Amino acid sequence: MIQFRCECGRLLQAKEELAGRLTRCPTCDREFSIPNAGDKVAPAIASGLGRTTGATPPSDAASSPDYAPADGPSKRSGKALASLILGIASLIFVFFAGIPAIILGIIGLKDVHQSRGRVHGTGMAITGLILGVVGCMLTVPLLLAGLLVPAIQKTREAANRMSCANNLKQLALAMQSYHDANGRLPPAIVRGKDGKPLYSWRVLLLPFLDEDALYKQFKLDEPWDSPNNIQLLTKMPRVFRDPSVSDSAASETVYQVLVGPKTAFENPDGLNMLSFTDGLANTILIVEAAKAVPWSRPDDLPSQPNGPLPGLGGHHVNGFNAVFADGSVHFIPGNTSEPLLRGLITRNGGEKVAPP
Repeated sequence: MIQFRCECGRLLQAKEELAGRLTRCPTCDREFSIPNAGDKVAPAIASGLGRTTGATPPSDAASSPDYAPADGPSKRSGKALASLILGIASLIFVFFAGIPAIILGIIGLKDVHQSRGRVHGTGMAITGLILGVVGCMLTVPLLLAGLLVPAIQKTREAANRMSCANNLKQLALAMQSYHDANGRLPPAIVRGKDGKPLYSWRVLLLPFLDEDALYKQFKLDEPWDSPNNIQLLTKMPRVFRDPSVSDSAASETVYQVLVGPKTAFENPDGLNMLSFTDGLANTILIVEAAKAVPWSRPDDLPSQPNGPLPGLGGHHVNGFNAVFADGSVHFIPGNTSEPLLRGLITRNGGEKVAPP
């Protein structure tokens, strides 16, 4: 065997009978004649530099199984391998691994190309680069979701607040119509001749909410949970349902009145609005309670001047809706002071307050 070295420094070998035949260096692509035995450096043909124009494909010496580089196989590109690993990781970590995979893939391809056969890993670099691009593309929908979800939630919350305000507005108008027809507001609790609670003020409002058919199905001398009346729970009108309260049953409502000293529903027989000396616009009529109750059950929010505040809201972000005796709906912020809330609950407390 003849061992010789190309001008680029690559050590090569070939059979002695191939001396004088043309071959091409697999590293630098120079074309030259295989030297005779004893020569250590292969002479380049033509200019001896670079790639020979119009050179024929490698000769039998280069393609022969007896011809091979004497210094062993080429090495694998570490950057190409890293690109492949990061490309796979980008399918999980998306953008954070995708960008490095793309960069290392490009660098790895460049290293392989410039090494002229000494470094391999083209397939790994290309695969890593493609996976990195795919990983980065997965980032786009995630970013869009991150931007859109809060916007959708805010839009839904605003729509629920508006729908809730409309419900309370309708209930206030029904209250006013009842007041005009009877000279007083409905009692919070309708009681039987024996004084026992029967059903809620919400049942009395049905004729003023275009729910005459449902009202006529009630046996008004029986309690809300009598065999007949309990079957009507599932027929709760939509106006009693707060759209923000998704965890309540279809037969429960959070729209309740406040009962207790100086409230709009202090009198068990119902009050005339002329007794609202604090002003109709400064007195809460119906509010969102924290806890839902069966809509026909006589169950509302007790309020005591020296007791804890009743459980209000919790279904909207940073506050709750309340409708006042004049029919106006206000959103009460969650950080509203206790004195202001107590002043809005009373109808004749003499406080100098106004809705937020």
